[in-house]
Amino acid sequence: MPLEKACLFPTNKNEINSMNPFAKFWLGVRLYGKALAFTRKHNLWKYYFLPALLNVIIFVSVGIVGFYFVNDTIDWLEGLFRLDNPVNWWQTALSYIVAILVSIIAFLIYFKSYKYLMLILLAPVLSIVAAKVQEILHPERPNEDFHFPQFLHDLKRGLIINLTNLAIELSITIPLILIGLFFSPVSPFTTVLIILVESYFLGFGMIDLRNEFMKLDVQESRATVKKHRPFAVGVGMTMYFMIWIPILGILFAPIWACISAGLGIYELEENSIIKAEN
Repeated sequence: MPLEKACLFPTNKNEINSMNPFAKFWLGVRLYGKALAFTRKHNLWKYYFLPALLNVIIFVSVGIVGFYFVNDTIDWLEGLFRLDNPVNWWQTALSYIVAILVSIIAFLIYFKSYKYLMLILLAPVLSIVAAKVQEILHPERPNEDFHFPQFLHDLKRGLIINLTNLAIELSITIPLILIGLFFSPVSPFTTVLIILVESYFLGFGMIDLRNEFMKLDVQESRATVKKHRPFAVGVGMTMYFMIWIPILGILFAPIWACISAGLGIYELEENSIIKAEN
């Protein structure tokens, strides 16, 4: 067992091989702490600046667009239904309901837009981080020089995966949102399901950065993530909630998720190989 692996993962081979879904999920959560330790040990701080800066720009830009979208949409709907100057209680109540519904829908659109813009636009810089992590974990692999055609191929590959994931995610979450809106008693359950789905695809995007380094094609990458769904949810859910921590989340959530995904999927896949060979 490599020294690096032994230092990072106190669990033994048998424990990893027998991991239940919750254990895989928890691995995805707790590795965020390991990501910070890994950064310190290998002095990866220089890789933090660009992803942090770009993520702040994306987050703020989408937020500004969303702010004006909400205000303009509310004004348009109030004018359409003559609610801009309410004259009785029901018009006032309806005005508040319209504002709340528009705000909820706008928030969902905002977060989904931010998430996929982040996954797509940060992919080139996060792939550098993912590659560095895997180079440390796989010292036997020769370092590869930068090749622009390969870079374009990786961009195209990432775009295909993320847009496909967006379509799949929307096909699941939109019905859940509608069910929650029209059948309020089940809205707590649909909310949990939506968070799980969102988290899975966030984790998927982070794990795929490692898969890209390993030269897995789209189908192979999907198969790898599906094999470790609970881990993907753990990585994604931690990032999902971490993003909303002021300053800290926006600056560090994507890169910590990238490092955590790389460390965890390495451990899971490495032990899968060992298990198959025994």
